[in-house]
Amino acid sequence: MRKHLTPLSLAVLACTTPAAMAQATAELPAVHVTDTPSAPGSTLSLDAPSATGSRLGLTARETPASVSSLGAADIAERSLTRAQDVAVRMPGITEAPAPGNGGTSLVARGFAGHNSVAQMVDGTRLIVASGTITYPFSTWPMESVEVLRGPASVLYGDGAIGAAVNYVTKRPSFEAPQREAFLSVGSFGTVQGGVGLRGPINDMLAYSVYLDAEKSDGYRPLMDTQRHNYALALAVRASRDLNVTLSLDGGVNDDARYFGTPLRNGVLDERLRRTNFNVADSVVKYDDRIWRAKVDYQAAAGVRLRNETYHLSTDRHWRNAEAYAFNAAGTAVNRSDYLEILHDQAQTGNRFDATFDGHLSGMKNRFIVGLDWYRTELVHTNNAPYGGASTVDPFNFNPGAFISPVPTLPGRRSKLQTTALFAENALDLTPEWKLVAGLRSDRMELDNTDLRTGVNLVKQYSPVTGRLGAVWSPSDALSLYGQFGTGTDPLSGALSLPGGGNTLDLTKGRQVEVGAKGTVPAVRGEWTVALYKIEKRNLLSRDASNPNLTQQIGQQSSSGIELAFAAEPVRGWTIDANAAFLRARYDNFKELVSGALVARDGNTPTGVPERTASIWTAWRFLPQWQAGLGARYVGERQGNTANSAQLPSYVVLDASLAYDYSRHLKLGLAVKNLADRDYALAGTANTRWLLGAPRTVQLTARASF
Repeated sequence: MRKHLTPLSLAVLACTTPAAMAQATAELPAVHVTDTPSAPGSTLSLDAPSATGSRLGLTARETPASVSSLGAADIAERSLTRAQDVAVRMPGITEAPAPGNGGTSLVARGFAGHNSVAQMVDGTRLIVASGTITYPFSTWPMESVEVLRGPASVLYGDGAIGAAVNYVTKRPSFEAPQREAFLSVGSFGTVQGGVGLRGPINDMLAYSVYLDAEKSDGYRPLMDTQRHNYALALAVRASRDLNVTLSLDGGVNDDARYFGTPLRNGVLDERLRRTNFNVADSVVKYDDRIWRAKVDYQAAAGVRLRNETYHLSTDRHWRNAEAYAFNAAGTAVNRSDYLEILHDQAQTGNRFDATFDGHLSGMKNRFIVGLDWYRTELVHTNNAPYGGASTVDPFNFNPGAFISPVPTLPGRRSKLQTTALFAENALDLTPEWKLVAGLRSDRMELDNTDLRTGVNLVKQYSPVTGRLGAVWSPSDALSLYGQFGTGTDPLSGALSLPGGGNTLDLTKGRQVEVGAKGTVPAVRGEWTVALYKIEKRNLLSRDASNPNLTQQIGQQSSSGIELAFAAEPVRGWTIDANAAFLRARYDNFKELVSGALVARDGNTPTGVPERTASIWTAWRFLPQWQAGLGARYVGERQGNTANSAQLPSYVVLDASLAYDYSRHLKLGLAVKNLADRDYALAGTANTRWLLGAPRTVQLTARASF
């Protein structure tokens, strides 16, 4: 059978997730939280193999790093329908959304944005274009969401100093057929629905089909949305040792056109809570599609070859007035930044790895080596330098139409090509001691062409990143670990050259982390504690002798502690809680302000909360009834590098009530933002806030058949 594989097939034998490695059928039951002996509703799942913390199929307990996950059943219990809403339930993870970044940007361990918090689908890294990622957005096709906190470049490449978030999808099953569907109606004319089918066709073929859609009028004008999401896959069990999975996933998102609410004298005017200051013909649209072919081949006892070939194409379109600010008198709002931008992006890649499971000098050893190659191309079309302006009456608002003195034309073409060699090893020194190490060497070339001037600039990067850690498990109830890891981040939005030139290098980071993980059998409990310090070097800064020159002398750091606890103190009552405390600072950072050089040393980075906490508790008070209550706290965030203005802290309360009508039909009522609080998800400090959703009510029916 091996000699029938083409070179492309062998080059593609995918470095997919360890959960997919666990079964040749490409099923992912190992990462389904509810299939593990952990407490129900837990984001810890210490004894479940992690598809994100390691490519070797290690459990969270065996991994010398901070790993969290939440499975499909618990995602449904909490009525989390947006992918990133699951991630922000993990310790220390918050969001920094904006329509310009797809509304998906996250913050972790003192570092914000897509350049520092990587996002993947089944371990495939989604390359960032101009600070934007727009897929995935629906949780319906997901088996679980997993988060690895701290530098993850050794596993996933550039752009993961803060954390890596992995969205694990449901795949075909050769077991009994599974059929499910849901229908939801809610506030502001929201209707959602979906169907999911998977199972065997015969002994050789299995399939999965997950479709869902959403329509909403929105809670302010121009916030109506229409979304369609699909995940289709076919698994071929060619022989006992060879399995192939073909899949097509994607989504079309006609999104809300809300770019924030201007503050009046630095304060939110209650009369404007539901006003949208965008233009009437505004546009925010995303269309993402990813084709994948996975091959899993058990070449011999203890030797597995995997390959994945994929092609991701993305089309994005924005046409909006994006900046609003009150005039000095507080009587009118000035609108500016009339932007029209289009992204035509394509990402093609191939990952191959070989896993060897055996012994080294009598000690159990797992080793993986592989090659990761991808090419991303972006054509960026815009109406730079983004003119257009208007003044409107905020209390007698007329949205008007989009205006621009500059035509929308192709601006630049960027190509990023990366080839990486990676290896990871886990050695059981003794039954109690495990040594885990990883190494990755990248060769990257970024080719940037200005389509208006014809200027072409090329920059090559050769980062080497690694991880070395140890785990000591003196008992089944306790594991202690330590780790040193390194990573890299792009200096600015990926697929663009920082500072407009090709002389600057990647930002480099390193982390030291120690922690403990354990269980409390008496309450079916699990807990984790992690302490870390991260330094990020080569930030863009200004030359002290010549402020007009940009150089790489800056440094940013963070240190903190993360706590998590999950338990079922009594049967039917579950608790899942976490908290994070950190100190994030610019250690060496100079900024040019009005022609003068200003030191920001000692200031807190913008958009980074230094205190966060989350809790969810559920109580099955009758055999068919369950109530849930959750709270998320996000601390104060700095609104600028000067730390002269802040975004206020907030607490959001959620509640749910579920009724099991029968074994095959469940009804649920969810209330988000129970107190109907106004809060700033992101924004420009005293000028404009991007407000979170008001109180929303959602009634959902879920059926299996």
